[in-house]
Amino acid sequence: MSVASVETSANDKVDMRKDSVYKLFFYFFIPNLCAMLALSTYSTIDGIFVGKKLGEDALAAIGLCWPVFPVLIAFELLFGLGAASIAAYFLGKGQDHRARLMFSSVVYFASISSVCIGILLFVYAREVGIALGASGDVLDYVVEYLQVIFLSAVIIVLHPLLDVFVINDKRPILAMMAMIIGSVSNIILNYIFLFVLELGMFGSALATALGHGLGMSILLTHFVRKKGRIYLVKRFSFNAVLASAKNGIPQSLSELSVAVVIVVFNHTLVSLAIDEGMKVSYLAIYSIVMYVGVVCFTILLSCAQGVQPVASYNYGAKQMGRVKQVYAFGVGFATLIGILVYVIFLFADSHLVKLFLKSGQEWILEPTLEAMKVYYVGYIFLGLNIVSSIFFQSIQRPRSSFVITLSYNLIFIIPLLFVLSHLYGVLGVWVSYPLSLICSSVVVVGVLLYEYRYGVFKDSAIKALV
Repeated sequence: MSVASVETSANDKVDMRKDSVYKLFFYFFIPNLCAMLALSTYSTIDGIFVGKKLGEDALAAIGLCWPVFPVLIAFELLFGLGAASIAAYFLGKGQDHRARLMFSSVVYFASISSVCIGILLFVYAREVGIALGASGDVLDYVVEYLQVIFLSAVIIVLHPLLDVFVINDKRPILAMMAMIIGSVSNIILNYIFLFVLELGMFGSALATALGHGLGMSILLTHFVRKKGRIYLVKRFSFNAVLASAKNGIPQSLSELSVAVVIVVFNHTLVSLAIDEGMKVSYLAIYSIVMYVGVVCFTILLSCAQGVQPVASYNYGAKQMGRVKQVYAFGVGFATLIGILVYVIFLFADSHLVKLFLKSGQEWILEPTLEAMKVYYVGYIFLGLNIVSSIFFQSIQRPRSSFVITLSYNLIFIIPLLFVLSHLYGVLGVWVSYPLSLICSSVVVVGVLLYEYRYGVFKDSAIKALV
């Protein structure tokens, strides 16, 4: 029996209105976790293979290129997650035709616009590399990598966009399989292109593009063959695009601010270096910290995305009790995961770091471990922030989501990074991240109190809704 037929049978037993919210959470969380872990390996695998094959300069270059991916994902989230939340809301109300129009409109718009943006960025790849902080031999590596990524922008944008719609169309297993197959192909192709064909940075970027392309193709068959309630229609609504963009602004800004913060971190570390060798070393250390840490971030993001379809659907179905229940469970589960993952990192961190190092580079190990032990404390508080931000977006509360998103991604981290790096040097750089998340968690509590007193959780608002 095929994966599609098994999943269709399973979906017949899933009732978004009546099944336990805990069952529904794990129904979406587990496949989503597998899919997101697979997605996170794209950049991490690039870092491991490039570090092993090409060395410290190339590893630093990959780290400098990292902000490009949050920018592309931010563009996707502006339409993808915002539109998916609205589409799930329409499905909950039984208005399937409006969900299809929303999906089709954002796919058509994202496809055309990402092609145009990708071509423009390709032309200015060297200027982008300089803006990211690259110079010398590192700049050549950066340009070689970015040119391939920019020409593949439409694939990198459409892959996660289609994924979130497949999940909201109750096909999380298909989303998981597409991500895993794409990720495995990326690993295989990275090895072939780097170690067999010796194509260098070009080969690593090409492997990433082809992996995303394969995953996107698998997801696209779901909509072309009309396997669910959402599929492509020959209609386009610019109003639907605007509505999805309005709802997607918080998470889009979240990803965009991630890119900004990474660039600021890189420039701050470069400013603290006293020579070119130390600059490359600092950038390599931060690259490893980010590559390893993305695993924890991905798990916490999966918790939030396990909450989103359940909350969106039941909000559309006017069942606010279930909406609040799945949020509370998601926050508690994500916080527990953050604590657990940090403890695991304390025991396994040296083994993870060694994956990125060539023979003879072991001297980077100790300063990297010191950075990770401080930096990763932030992941204990990150779950509350991510789940809350995506939750409020999923129930049509973009302002609350926007406030939380800016708090944990931008408002606190930039000033703390500036002040602490001047006071304590490189240690201040690592401390700034967990301290900023502690501050943003206070903001989340404030938003929750506001929503319970004046917003969507207020008793009178709930009664008006139902």
